[in-house]
Amino acid sequence: MATPENSTNEKLPLQDKLISVMVRFFRTEWSGAFLAILILGISIELVTSGRPFFHPTNLMTILNNSAAIGVVAGGMTLVILTAGIDLSVGSVMGMTAALTGYVASFWGFPPSLAILTGLGLGVAVGLFNGTLVAYFGMPAFIVTLAGLSIWRGTGHLATNAQATPKLPELFDYFGRFNPFSGLRDAYKAKELDGFAATVGGFIDDNWINFFRTFQMSMIIFIIFFILLSFIVSNTKYGRYVYAIGSNAAGARQAGINTPQYTLMTYIVCSASAALGALLFLGRAPYAKSDYGQMWELDAIAAVVIGGTSLFGGRGSLWGTFMGVILLKLINNGLTLAQLDTFWQMVVTGLIILIAVGLDIVRQSRDPEAVRKLFASIGAAMAFFTLLTPASVFLRAKIALLEHEAMTQLLRAGEQLAMGQNNRLLTPNEIEKFQEAISITLVPSLLFSALCLMTILVIFKNTRAFTVIAATIMLVAIIPLFLLDYQVSVPFLILGALALFSSLSIQTVFERAKALNVA
Repeated sequence: MATPENSTNEKLPLQDKLISVMVRFFRTEWSGAFLAILILGISIELVTSGRPFFHPTNLMTILNNSAAIGVVAGGMTLVILTAGIDLSVGSVMGMTAALTGYVASFWGFPPSLAILTGLGLGVAVGLFNGTLVAYFGMPAFIVTLAGLSIWRGTGHLATNAQATPKLPELFDYFGRFNPFSGLRDAYKAKELDGFAATVGGFIDDNWINFFRTFQMSMIIFIIFFILLSFIVSNTKYGRYVYAIGSNAAGARQAGINTPQYTLMTYIVCSASAALGALLFLGRAPYAKSDYGQMWELDAIAAVVIGGTSLFGGRGSLWGTFMGVILLKLINNGLTLAQLDTFWQMVVTGLIILIAVGLDIVRQSRDPEAVRKLFASIGAAMAFFTLLTPASVFLRAKIALLEHEAMTQLLRAGEQLAMGQNNRLLTPNEIEKFQEAISITLVPSLLFSALCLMTILVIFKNTRAFTVIAATIMLVAIIPLFLLDYQVSVPFLILGALALFSSLSIQTVFERAKALNVA
């Protein structure tokens, strides 16, 4: 009987076609980020009331918020493709933003010259970092870790850590400027005719909110990725970057000037950080040297989530693009859930771990490793869900404990400092925090138990146990709605899907091997 491998006349069954397409899809570096965006987007669309997720206004907001960090992450991608790292991009951004605004506001530089100065600073930093790494053989981690302090400190010293006054209007063209506002205004004033009037009418009647939130930073962001992707995919420079990351010694033996091309990647990376600073300034009211703090973590997270290997040689800029969008999508969801910034940092770190795990699993192609990865994703989603009630509970509990401690000090005749006085609560605040504790205690305990159960699924390969855990995650959606925590629902849906998917991993692998696509 003819097999799928040696027969071209027989059509594959639909199930085999799906398995073949699925395996090839998951082989791509950006598959994880794309799937996460799709699932989270659909989940949010289903559970949110009012403005839907896929509404153009909401999508444009995400793109606008992604512009600055996206450009920084794009430059970081090239460095990581060469198996390097740049931990200084956040500090470079802060220094560039501060000095660009400073020379424009206090030194009287023409805005265009100030912008060129900022970009030049980025190039100079990249030249410095790249030279030490490529020609002096210093570890990229150490060089850029030192740069994280050096460039941040330089920005503080040069500007005395002071914010500049309002920036010149030219900076708006890197951020909040809307190129379509004139067309809409002209249509409303009845100054258009013919085809222009038709376009203006379409914008005004159908896409008014879309174009109202349209910003120049988003256009620059997309153009930047298109150009950089074209360069990496279609030029000698891009091929050499991949070659250096895959096997630096082999690249040298093949005649590639590895120091030169490594230097170029660090220049592009720092210049991208400088451009990201300009995009940020285009939306900010002033310039300050503390911009970009911890952005190096966000940039690395976006690159890794997008499927670029930290070991170099594999990845794509479009994967990074989707990684940036995914990060912003998750951050927006956590913000809506009223979680502190610190919790968002925790979530970002966990996402990095999951992405690295996905990369390792993709290389190993071990069905048990893939199953554990899917189970780990389920556990991570359960933890993200736990953050919503747990953070409220902990915040309220800590506030009440601090209030009680300060009250006891007052009873003992101690004089409180200014910061300690701020921890004293009013009767209304006490009542509010007590109510928050009573409401969130049970959900916190239940979701903690759910986290433990999903963690056990990672190590306990039992079909029944996995089904029970996934079912409980779906059932847990009900109390989230009752507690008005709908923002966390997508995490439970994604987690349940990951657990259910883990059940069929072995079968998929066996069939993929039979089809010769594993």
